[in-house]
Formats: sequence, structure tokens, C-alpha cells
Amino acid sequence: MMADWVYRRSDTPRGARDWFVYSAQWLVTMFYAVVWAYAIVGVGLGFTGARLTGYLSAAVLMIGLATLLQVWIGHRMAMVSGPNVIPSLAIVAAFSTGGIDYALQAFTAQAIAGLVVAALVFAGMIRSIRRLWSPLVLGAMVMMVGLSVAGLGIASMAREGLGLNFFLALALALGGCVLAIRGRGLFATLPPLFIIGLGYLVFLALGEVDTRLIGEAPMFTVPALFPYGLSMPPWDLVVVMVIVNLMAALNLYGNLQGYGDVIGETIEAGDERRSFTIFALVETSLAGMLGVPATVAYAENLGIVQLTRVAARAFILVAAAIFLVLSCVGPFVALMAAMPNEVVGAVLLGIASSVLGIGARTFSAAPAFERREQTLVGFAMFLSLGLYLLPDAAWTHTPALLRTIFANPVISVILFVMLFEHVVFRTSPSTEEKSHEPG
Repeated sequence: MMADWVYRRSDTPRGARDWFVYSAQWLVTMFYAVVWAYAIVGVGLGFTGARLTGYLSAAVLMIGLATLLQVWIGHRMAMVSGPNVIPSLAIVAAFSTGGIDYALQAFTAQAIAGLVVAALVFAGMIRSIRRLWSPLVLGAMVMMVGLSVAGLGIASMAREGLGLNFFLALALALGGCVLAIRGRGLFATLPPLFIIGLGYLVFLALGEVDTRLIGEAPMFTVPALFPYGLSMPPWDLVVVMVIVNLMAALNLYGNLQGYGDVIGETIEAGDERRSFTIFALVETSLAGMLGVPATVAYAENLGIVQLTRVAARAFILVAAAIFLVLSCVGPFVALMAAMPNEVVGAVLLGIASSVLGIGARTFSAAPAFERREQTLVGFAMFLSLGLYLLPDAAWTHTPALLRTIFANPVISVILFVMLFEHVVFRTSPSTEEKSHEPG
């Protein structure tokens, strides 16, 4: 309901305190997007020293720029954009397939893929997606985001086993949930800021923050275009990056629809079109030119806005502008990369709990959620989750493209629900109308 929100999307901040607190909250929330860039591609490709600093500087720049453009003139909603796990995993898979030189060419291939995606957007791809999208697809995608985020959160919290660090991280996550449920006024809106801020202090006192990264970083750094060279990538790598970024576009569509449902607002056609254009040309092509994975508006934003009940664009615009400036400050970039995994896990676990609730609510709002819908959604979700949990050895002889798609539970559940709803378990219009009639 309207009264539940501290700030709606277009509300004007009511004072200097709110300007400071909520802008700082979004700024701190952007930290873990940098950690995604570091943890997947940075670690996966073995970046160290100056190369790691330059890579993270470009990642921070893209997070700030993509968020600013999308919130200002794109989808116009308070959503952080960060490195997308789908192309990130494809880049790491390229490293496993052809080594570091082959993997570095994936960034140029991504820049080319963004132009292809842009052409498809101008040709009306969004309309095609809309015809296949339904509350069942959206609910399953949101639920799978919650499940996979919860798994990643627990894995991050337990990286050193079920010892002191794990229980400290669990206490941080529980503290954030208690604050969200029982807090009053301003304090009820600050769970992510509480977890990240207190988490840094606790693990810094325990010597668990990698200050070496901060000491090695130069004071100022400026990202370069095509930092790994400008040679033409192999055609198969271009094809792979086109396909995975089309999957990322599906992911973006679902995230936008889910966010609009959470805040109770409809996404206008013009905003949607501009959002996909920015996604293709800036978040995909420009990111590839800067040597970082493509970015996308995170599904975790659904959990963040649900926890904080703050959906105003003004605060995140300020935070994104500050992030752009800080992308040139080497020690600040390194500090974000040094966030302890346990703190990341605690944030993800708190967000996952809200996201799962949103997914369940989406199913309940569907025109029908009877035996047919329950069966096809349940089968799709458990099939996707089962493939995600398979050991690496099971994918040894599988083409990299198929592994990239079907080992990612968010993408696979989108495809499976679409397949089951529109092909395998498709119903005739007359049958569907009867199923919607009251019993």
C-alpha cells in the first residue's frame, strides 16, 4: 500500500538527513556489485597488481555510469546496475576453453555483441519477449534468483567452515532482518547499510579485510579503452557472447517487470525501449570496450527496495554520480574489492529472504495458479535447480554454450517455464478461459 513506502519513485527528499542517509545507503549497496566483478572475472582470470586495479576501476566506472543513465533516462527506477553473472561466467568459461588470450578477446566480442543486441532491440525484440512473458515466468525467475542468491550467500559466509566467521556473518544477516521487521522510522529502512557498515568494522578488527589491495593501489587511476588489445575475436566467441547477452536481455526484462510489480507502478513503453537501448550500447558494448563484463539492473534490487521501502530515484542518482568520481580513486576501488566474503554473504542472505517472498506473491497474483500452473512451474524450478547443483564433472563433455545457459538457474528456469507454458503444457484459449472462471 502507498502508506508502506517511506519514499515512492518520484518523491522529493524531505530533508538533509534523508539526502545523506539514503544516498549513502545506495552508495554502500553498490559495493557488493564491485565484489561480483572481482569475485567472478577478476579471480577467474587471475588478475593481479596493476591489471586488477585497472580492471576494478573500469568496473566501478561502469557500475556508476550504467546506474546513472538507467535511473536518469532509461528505466527511471531506483535500481543498481552491476556486472551480469551470465556474460561473466561466459568469459570465465572462455578462459577454461582457450586460455587467457582467448578469454581477453571475449571482451571485444562482447562489444560487438552489444551492437547486435541493439539492432534486435530496434527491430522490436521487446515486443517478442512481452508475448512470451507471464506471471509464471516472472515468479519462477524471481524465486530462482532468491534461491541462487541464498546459496551464494551461505557459501560466502561459510568459506572458512562453520566457525566464528560464519556465525558472525549469520548474526549480521539476522540483525538486518530484525531491523527490517522491528525497526521504527528511519532505522527500519537501513538493513543493507547496517550489515555492510558493521560488517566492515567487525572483520577489520579481526584482520579479515585484505588491506594489501588498498596499499598496492595507485592514488589515481583512469580506465582505458580496449586495455587487452583490439584484435578481431574468433567468430565462435562472438556468437557465444551474442547469445549470452540476449539471455541477459531476458534477465533485464524480468527484473524490470518484477521491480515494477514490487513498487506498484507500470513501466512505460518509452522507458522500456530506452532502457534496452542503454543496456545494449552502454552496458554491453561500452563495457566490452573498457574490458569488463556487461552490466544489468540487478534482481537483488527487488529485495533491497522491499527491505528499505525507499524507491525514490533522487538518492540513487546522487550515489551513482559519486561512484563515477570515485572510480578514479585507486584506494577506494581497492577498499570495495577487499569487502570480506562473509559480509557479502550476509547481505545476499538478507536480500534473498525478501526476494523469495516477492516471487511467492507474484504466483498468487497470476490469473490462475492451479494444478497445471503449479506442476509446470515446480518442474521447471526443480529441473533448473538440479542442473545448477550438478558437479563440474557432469559438464565435462558439454559444449561451453549449453553449459553457460543450463548451468545458470535464472536463465534455464526462464526458458523452461516458457517452453512448458507455451508448448508442452499449452492450453487452448477456451480451456484457459474456463480455468480462470470461479469454481
